[in-house]
Amino acid sequence: MPLRYLVLLLTLLAPQAHAEALYRVELILFRHAPPLEASQHAPYDWADSAQVLDRRAERQPALEHVAARLTPDQGYQVLLQRAWQQAVSEDAPTIALHQGQRHFEHYPIQGLLRVRPGRYMQTDMTFWVNRFGEYGQLLASERLAQRVRLVPGRLTYIDHDSLGLLIELKPL
Repeated sequence: MPLRYLVLLLTLLAPQAHAEALYRVELILFRHAPPLEASQHAPYDWADSAQVLDRRAERQPALEHVAARLTPDQGYQVLLQRAWQQAVSEDAPTIALHQGQRHFEHYPIQGLLRVRPGRYMQTDMTFWVNRFGEYGQLLASERLAQRVRLVPGRLTYIDHDSLGLLIELKPL
């Protein structure tokens, strides 16, 4: 077989390095201990280079049964639960999530999540739970920041001081 046919065959059969895979991302951010406020407030430009989660990409949460068990009588408080569809590639943007009424540049719950492909999905996340004063000024922030490898299809628990996060990535 001539070399050029072999190269063509390998090109057609090799996985594309820059191909995007579609995933369903779902997370539950919750409190499991009294607030432990960070020494620094959330930055004013917290979502500067991130892409705000598009409402059209959001999906109905599938982990409702898990969130239902995170009750106050068990010592938990669900702060944020979101599910969305996202293309994952090396150059996929960081997603900005928020919940609650905006106070100047901040929300009560705000966070950044970036997912990169691989055998184990590399995930960088930072979430802030903010407390505001009488006039809407930012008084204090709790911060959860982690870099985690996730196995697609497996629910993963991330424990961090007074906050916890459950996250699941499912290929579509």
